[in-house]
Parts: sequence; C-alpha cells; structure tokens
Amino acid sequence: MGRDLKGTIALFTTLLLAGALASQQSNPPEKPAPTAKSDSISGKQLYAAHCETCHGAGGKGGGPSASQLKVPPPDLTQITKKNKGVFPTMHVSEVIDGEFETPAHGSREMPVWGPVFRSLAHGRADSALVRINNLVQYIESLQQK
Repeated sequence: MGRDLKGTIALFTTLLLAGALASQQSNPPEKPAPTAKSDSISGKQLYAAHCETCHGAGGKGGGPSASQLKVPPPDLTQITKKNKGVFPTMHVSEVIDGEFETPAHGSREMPVWGPVFRSLAHGRADSALVRINNLVQYIESLQQK
C-alpha cells in the first residue's frame, strides 16, 4: 500500500471514531425506567378512583353506590378501633389485593383490586404493590382516634 492510501485509511478511521464519540456525547443515554415510587399514584387518588363510590369520601360507608349493594360497605374509619387499637396493615393489604381471599368466608362484593393494579402497572408487580401500600396508608390515615 502506498503512503497516501495508508494516510487516507488512518484519516478515515480517525473521522469514524471522532463521529462515534461525538454521537455518544450529543445523544445522552436513555433515562432508566421510572421507579415504582415515581410512577405510582397517591393513596388518596386511588381511594377516590376505586373506593369512594361505595365507602364514601370520608370512608364511613355512605358512598353513592352503597345503597345498591346487598351488604352495606363497612365504615373504614373504624378498622383500628375494631382491632383493639392496632391498624391491621397486612390484613387490609390482603383484602384490597384480593389474592388471599378464602372462599369459605363467603362471597365478597368488594372488587379484587390486586389484578387491576397489576394491570395498570403493566406487569410490574412492585408498582402494583406500591399502589396497594399507598392505598392502605391512606385508609390508615382515615382512622378515628
């Protein structure tokens, strides 16, 4: 190979590398997928969207759809009181999720929200869990002292 050809190849290679480096600098790396916390929705918003129609805005059970149910929805503000002063976080989570419901305890009128939240989370179970936890925390905040 002649000296001119080697110089041309070297120049071409240098330009390719410089272009690749410039491209990397001008195009920042993609943002990571949002974390479960950042793409979640607040407990208050979840309650308004999924619970308020039966349990009412204040959680006492008098929502606009309550009269259409066979069994009136419970007063959610009394959960701690009925549980000897302790809010049963895990039990409330399980009721909302609905995956742990025991058929022997009879039918339930309350919708099972776990699959709905998992669907909204596009298969990310951690995001669905954040929604359930946020909703449980909001219900805990409704407890009468």
